[in-house]
Amino acid sequence: MLEIFGVWLAAFLTLAILSLVIKENPVYRFAEHIFVGVSAGYGIMNAFNQAIWPQIAQGIRDSKYVIFKLGTFNFFGQEVPFLTLGQLVVLIGAILGIMMLTKLEIFGYIAPNLRWLSLYPLAVTIGIYTGIGLTATFQGFIFPQIKASFLPLWTNDAFVTFSNWVFLIGVITSILYFFFSTEQKGIMKPIVNIGIVFIMVAFGASFGYTVMGRISLLLGRIYFLLHNWLHVI
Repeated sequence: MLEIFGVWLAAFLTLAILSLVIKENPVYRFAEHIFVGVSAGYGIMNAFNQAIWPQIAQGIRDSKYVIFKLGTFNFFGQEVPFLTLGQLVVLIGAILGIMMLTKLEIFGYIAPNLRWLSLYPLAVTIGIYTGIGLTATFQGFIFPQIKASFLPLWTNDAFVTFSNWVFLIGVITSILYFFFSTEQKGIMKPIVNIGIVFIMVAFGASFGYTVMGRISLLLGRIYFLLHNWLHVI
């Protein structure tokens, strides 16, 4: 019975979302709000269970790096010393998290003079993620792409040789398109035009891949309606 109810509910929500094809209506907005709310709730709980709480528990259970032996306490059946490095990190994180709450709109009415406290955790968060993001970008994207562009231009396979030359020409002309230090005229004009062709081909392939992905999702929902709901196929 519960499975049948789930199928009918999923079919209703699917048709409600697809009703936007006709025009925006209250049924579509109802399904949209449910989707946003469920997604937000699931995302918050998943982040808490998979990332936040495991990090907090690991930091509190840390007994390797003891800073000051101020005693012990019981944490879910485990005796841990106080104060360790992990617990200090958790404590600092909790303080920054509380300071971040002053960014909420309600503090504008309760304590407007304290809203500046949220700037410190924001600065720490942005600084950390900027450093991590730059490092990850260079190591995960830029350096591998530079390394992958060094291809042999002469091989025993004619098709591989042709592909490598096309790749080299595409890389050079695409980079020159974004070289704005000199005016794109004279010999630069046809080179830049070739780069534009490669860029448009890349954009077209990316857009086509995105559309095909969306069509696959649509076909999946149509198959669900015809197979699981209506049992037509």
